[in-house]
Amino acid sequence: MDKENVKTLSLICPSCGGKMKLTEDGEKAECPYCGHVMLIEKNDPGRKEYERRMAEARAEEDIKDLQVKRQRRRKLMGWIIAIGVIAASFLLCMLIPDTPMHSLISPQTVDPFEIVNLKITGMSGEGAAELQFSDSNAEYADPHRFQVTPQSGLSNGDTVKVTAKAPAGWRFEPSEKVFTVGGLASWVLHTGELEGDNLEAIHANTERLIREDWDEIVSSSFAREMTMTPYRMYLFISDDENEYERNVLYDTYEVKVTREDGTVVTTYEACRYASLKIPADGVLTADYGSLMGFNFGYTQGFSYSHSFSGWTDAAEMEADLRHARDGYHLAD
Repeated sequence: MDKENVKTLSLICPSCGGKMKLTEDGEKAECPYCGHVMLIEKNDPGRKEYERRMAEARAEEDIKDLQVKRQRRRKLMGWIIAIGVIAASFLLCMLIPDTPMHSLISPQTVDPFEIVNLKITGMSGEGAAELQFSDSNAEYADPHRFQVTPQSGLSNGDTVKVTAKAPAGWRFEPSEKVFTVGGLASWVLHTGELEGDNLEAIHANTERLIREDWDEIVSSSFAREMTMTPYRMYLFISDDENEYERNVLYDTYEVKVTREDGTVVTTYEACRYASLKIPADGVLTADYGSLMGFNFGYTQGFSYSHSFSGWTDAAEMEADLRHARDGYHLAD
């Protein structure tokens, strides 16, 4: 074989080093990169060498392509097998009870409010909501899984929403519940809240104390008749909501005593009541005080039975009551 011809007909382009291609008529070898053309003699043994090398190159390329395809098929099959194993394991876990996967896919449905209730304490306007669990051993009996809105400053008639977040493996139905606040005792903040039986109870107690206070005078020879009439109710509210006595009420009466000589003595009495509340049953509660006589009037003789208690002037009484309630404001 002519080495010179083999070199001339090498697969490598002498101009750019690219791989040359044989034309269809076999007369030329062309470089697709730079366009260099080489003539080929048909009887030249170099042509045969060229064709042989081209055939080998094509065979090598075919072999490489086949190897790449086989590798891709192996990888694809590996992925298919891995995905199949994972899917089978996933399905198996779903079918086996009491497994995390089964609980996640098929959570237990429960009404959390079968064991959860809301306790409201305090006074109306100052009430607070607190969660209570009837079964503290339940897996979801965790206060941190429940949100209470609002939680404080509650009054009768307010609504409180409790939202529940289920743990893994559980589904809450329903997941929230609305409670209506009720049953809280309320402070008496206006005299208009004192009516019916509650008002009658206050007046009855005040009149009883006045009679007891005036009993000696009325039964003596210095007086022959006594009448009493409700005058006014003074309700003071503390400026400090944390004050021991949140409110103080003075139930005042005008008292008239007719002496034996026909003259009439008029005085004013005030009975003090503190911490007046109206519970859910509507029956008033209060700390019952006693008659307040800052000015014991004037003396009609040498013994107490000849004295008249209370104030001789309504304006003076009101001034004394206001002074006695420093730190409070008059609501009514």
